[in-house]
Amino acid sequence: MNWLLLSAETPSVIRDENGVPIEWTLLKIGKNNFCQNGKDGVISLSAEGAGNIIQYHNKKGELIPVDSEHYLFELAEKHKLDETDVIKLFPGQTAALGYGSLHLSGEELRIRVKWTDSAYPFIRDKIYKYFSPVLRGMETGPLRLTSVAMTNTPAINQLDALAASALSDRSDDQSDRTTNRKEPGMGKVEKAICRLLGRDVIALSGEGKEEEKEKIALEVEEKASTLEQILKLLNLEAGATPEEILAALKAETEKAKSAEDKQKELEKIQAEQEEKKHAELVEKGKADRKIVESDMDYVNSLDSKALSAYLDHAAPKVPAPIAKPERKPDAVALSATDRIAIDSLKNAGVKNAEELYLKHKRKGC
Repeated sequence: MNWLLLSAETPSVIRDENGVPIEWTLLKIGKNNFCQNGKDGVISLSAEGAGNIIQYHNKKGELIPVDSEHYLFELAEKHKLDETDVIKLFPGQTAALGYGSLHLSGEELRIRVKWTDSAYPFIRDKIYKYFSPVLRGMETGPLRLTSVAMTNTPAINQLDALAASALSDRSDDQSDRTTNRKEPGMGKVEKAICRLLGRDVIALSGEGKEEEKEKIALEVEEKASTLEQILKLLNLEAGATPEEILAALKAETEKAKSAEDKQKELEKIQAEQEEKKHAELVEKGKADRKIVESDMDYVNSLDSKALSAYLDHAAPKVPAPIAKPERKPDAVALSATDRIAIDSLKNAGVKNAEELYLKHKRKGC
């Protein structure tokens, strides 16, 4: 079985100025050799099947993710999704090395890929030697191509999905191919997942243990679920970019700080109002003789509402002071003779008899 060696000088592989492959043939109409569970086989792709793949791709309107070692495929299989749906769970869709579009060129189904900025140097350094496309719907339909893996150890074992390589004419000898296929590589996706999960190393290649892959998938799922909750709390869409998430978090932080400052200001105003009202009630309580100095420790332990309720039911604790009779400054002691004279004036019809009598008396009349 010949896996396409992208570093070989294959005429059908189009490269950029740096020698990085950007377009190549995935499958041909007719017979295509493939490898599944370590066994070589043949898949026949009809012109109608190729057309269905292109039609599905165009109808969905989404680029084909290119990943490392079929990581997206295995995660998609677990959740019964296509890879393009799984990748939306990652912030900024960072789980792919690149994205490609499909087209037919004669009898060849080809992909044209745009690599991400972070993955490009790795592809340029030729750390991946093979590719492996994933076909779905081979038995139940619709027939579609959902991802392409860059790999050094191509393998897959699902019934309704085939990760197969295109047949390529190569001048390399069989021993070189065998050696290359046994060289596991840790791609950009693995490194990104290591960082996401806080691991030093992960194994996602075809030779990795299924138990380990299952554990990794569960950890990623938990991270994705947490991210979904965060996005909901921030009122962001599922496809929000890291920049949008950071901006929303910053805005929420600033909003919380502003709310805290306003709360402190409000509490200060309320405290000042409470202190003023409490002082007024104490002053009134003292004036009403309901508060004496010995009560102040208790009175100060009450807030204004409790103090107001206390004063409404408290009785005066000291008697009211006795009022002294008012004494007119010009009052004059009247003798019996003065009384007889004043009465005589009153009997004679003189108005203000006492006032007039005293006035004349002070003058010596």
